[in-house]
Amino acid sequence: MTDVTKSNYLTALAIIALVIVSLFAIMRPTMVATSPGDVNQRTITVNGVGTVEIAPDEALLNLAVNNQATTAAEATSDNANTMSEVIEAILGLSSLSPGITKNDITTTDYSLTPVYSQLNNNCYTASNPSQQPIICTSATQQLIGYAVRNAIQVTVKDMTSIGKVLDAATQSGANEVDGITFTFTDGTYADLQNQALQKAVQDASNQAQTMASALGVHITGVVSVTPAYLNQPYVNAKLNAVSSGTPTPIQTGSLQVTVNVQVVYEISA
Repeated sequence: MTDVTKSNYLTALAIIALVIVSLFAIMRPTMVATSPGDVNQRTITVNGVGTVEIAPDEALLNLAVNNQATTAAEATSDNANTMSEVIEAILGLSSLSPGITKNDITTTDYSLTPVYSQLNNNCYTASNPSQQPIICTSATQQLIGYAVRNAIQVTVKDMTSIGKVLDAATQSGANEVDGITFTFTDGTYADLQNQALQKAVQDASNQAQTMASALGVHITGVVSVTPAYLNQPYVNAKLNAVSSGTPTPIQTGSLQVTVNVQVVYEISA
């Protein structure tokens, strides 16, 4: 056997050995070591729910000014003037407590789009019987102007004055009200979340005590607690129209903050 042949032979043996070892590694069952205490541990798992219901303390008003003019410059200028009057009217509401500041007003959408004439299909009856009985001709669309939409969101914390804000905005030129979102301020929501969490944990404890008593065992400790993820609640109210005469009545209702927790309790006889 030459040196080259011997080298190739040894290399082949090494590859075969490596494949065999890999197969044994794949076929070998995985073993997880557990302590005797974990194996013998007896537990009860319960899900607790805590809910707190309260009136919202913040409202988000979605307002817009829509207008149309012959030229883009005229449309944007008219819209800017009207929106400025709307914002000034809202900021000028001195009876609100707390009042609305510039930081409470945010632009959410702005668009400038061309406006074209509608297509008119002119149809008439053919005079020659050999022709089609109806003949239609289509007119070409013509550019007739430009439309501008400027939308803002206004944060109101004086929940008794939402109607006043809406009235001030519409009377000064806002011609679109795209609903009201009722929610909580960050501080209020954090406090409600803590309250709901305490109720959820207490609910879990009550359930565990009832189950342990029925089973004739004792709760000796808590193994784990897993709270559910939370989202801030809100309600969006759509308004079909806003009256320009009688003050607009707004009913806020109430919102709920709910927390779910899963608690694992250790038990013994």
